[in-house]
Amino acid sequence: MYMPPAFDKSIALEAGALVMQAYAQYEQGNAWILQGNYDELGRMFARPEWKPAPEAFGFVARNRTSGLVFTVYRGTESPEDWIADFTFPQVPHALGNVEQGFSDLYDQTATSVAAAIQRAGGTPNIIVTGHSLGAAVAVLAAAGIVASGAAAQTALYSFAGPRVGDLAFAAGFNSRVATAWRVANTEDIVTTVPLASPALSAGILPHNPLSFLNNLGQILNYEHVGNAVVFTTHTGSIAGNHDMHVYIAALNAA
Repeated sequence: MYMPPAFDKSIALEAGALVMQAYAQYEQGNAWILQGNYDELGRMFARPEWKPAPEAFGFVARNRTSGLVFTVYRGTESPEDWIADFTFPQVPHALGNVEQGFSDLYDQTATSVAAAIQRAGGTPNIIVTGHSLGAAVAVLAAAGIVASGAAAQTALYSFAGPRVGDLAFAAGFNSRVATAWRVANTEDIVTTVPLASPALSAGILPHNPLSFLNNLGQILNYEHVGNAVVFTTHTGSIAGNHDMHVYIAALNAA
């Protein structure tokens, strides 16, 4: 793994460990207690489409020593989460257009995130992080926190993230979120979706079957945000290549 000079490995590892706690939050339910040198500032819940009740999606916590405030999202767990992953049509966002399923989940957590940041007091430095589906929601959360002016600085450290929005959204995000790192395994298929397929130029080969591809391109017009920090680990399975433990191991080995 090549780490650019500005990439903070210690923050990435801390963020990764907190993402693992977000997975534990989902698994343990009401029995979950945040571990470590942190003050819990709030929890995020959302109800994916077709889900009868909200799920735990993460939390906001402050490191008692550094003062950093972490906004943390876990990845796909329930079958309904998978629906959010594959709800590819885009919906409007202040910066462009974004994937509908990601947007819906973020919208349900935005108020909780804002309230938790307010509990931190002042204008803290915030790290937004997440894995898989949570990485996508983290992108939207980082954009929302910056737009709100609630933080002195906002940085994104995401893991195994899919693309979130169109070219306009990516450009708008990159111009506003100065520190955005996207850790990606080159063998992880999740980092390749939704597809980056810009539409064919209008008027080319009218009434041709390629018009289908043109329409498809308009639906799948996505671009990654931030700066990639990549590594290559093949475990022999799609799920293994995507697993958060693989990402943490790569960071530790770098």
